[in-house]
Amino acid sequence: MRTEPAPPPTAVTTGNLLLDALPPVERARLLVRARTRSVGPQEVLVGDREPITSVWFPATAVVSLLTVLGDGTGVETATVGREGMVGTVVFLGDDRMRNGRAVVQLGGDVIGVPVGDFRAVLVEHGKLNAWMLDLTRALLFQVSQGVACNAAHPVRTRLARWLLQTTDRVGRDDVELTQQFLAEILHARRASVTEALASLEAEGAVGRSRGRIQVVARTTLERAACECYRLVRDEHERVLWPV
Repeated sequence: MRTEPAPPPTAVTTGNLLLDALPPVERARLLVRARTRSVGPQEVLVGDREPITSVWFPATAVVSLLTVLGDGTGVETATVGREGMVGTVVFLGDDRMRNGRAVVQLGGDVIGVPVGDFRAVLVEHGKLNAWMLDLTRALLFQVSQGVACNAAHPVRTRLARWLLQTTDRVGRDDVELTQQFLAEILHARRASVTEALASLEAEGAVGRSRGRIQVVARTTLERAACECYRLVRDEHERVLWPV
């Protein structure tokens, strides 16, 4: 992904690109009662229809936004990492996710900001308000593209896209994942995910060890991915990190 703008040299960085791009004074006000929390894979960060008391800014974790179906299973509609925030519905005036939940994909640190503090800074119409408008646009683009991707593209290309966007969000080429978790996220049979991983490994795009997948040849993996990866990536760069 394109290099994001660096925060001011005197500012304390958090690891979340959105927070670190805020003016230091605005960020300090936002973080006055914030808490950093370590979360593990498959931990529910925001529950289905549960009141949201904090919005979450991933620093080193990656979070899946899932739409919950009638049988309780979830289908991933978007991914949020260090570029964004979990709890966009709060910005839009709601206090809960009405048909979904936010579940940790990759463990790491997230920064929780109480909803009251978040809204207090928003009403100042400063940089945070402008960033949230842009973030919401980028998220809606990702969701709509994901709907088309899940309906039209085979497991192998969706898996390649998912691995690329996930490693983008953690800033490294290896991730701890089980094939069962990948099957749940992609809403595919485990056998199909195993076959797709084996195919990508045979091409030299990825390497596998127990519970871990590494992107070995990123260019090869990009060729294997559907166009959705590049479209969502380019939209995030256009909206959130313009040059």
